[in-house]
Amino acid sequence: MATIKLTIFKAKVLKDGRHKIRIAVCHKKETCYIVTRFIIDNLSQFKDGQVTKRPDASIINSKLRNMMNDMQNKLDEIKHQSLYSCKQIKDILVSDSKIKDKQNITYQKACSLFIDELNSEGRESYAVLIERSCRYFTEFTRGEIPMSDITPNIIDGFSRYLKTKKT
Repeated sequence: MATIKLTIFKAKVLKDGRHKIRIAVCHKKETCYIVTRFIIDNLSQFKDGQVTKRPDASIINSKLRNMMNDMQNKLDEIKHQSLYSCKQIKDILVSDSKIKDKQNITYQKACSLFIDELNSEGRESYAVLIERSCRYFTEFTRGEIPMSDITPNIIDGFSRYLKTKKT
């Protein structure tokens, strides 16, 4: 089970001696850090996950609390956390979803968004591979399928389909 908490990474001091507040994501005896935009002047201004001894401490703590609540909600939405590594969970938490309605997205729409992202990064050959895979999966399912309907049985069937497909 993954956990999150606010922390200061003492080894990562800014050039001017200040410290960035980070969110520590702990999972499977590993820790990854998400850097926030909040900076404290010295270590004495941070105690037990709270900013102290600053005139704007209450405002910063309020914003950090809201950020932590959002992160915790995202973390709670991740099903089967044991399947992911700490870095993968961190990536899920920081990713700003381009998809507004995550519940009704189809596999084809998700592939299309990913292909667009790959093309924008100049990774055209990988985009072609994903496009082909999406086409085969759509052929196998005989049309669009919501992501939420993909089960291990469908994946096993698709695997068998790929093994027998003549190209």
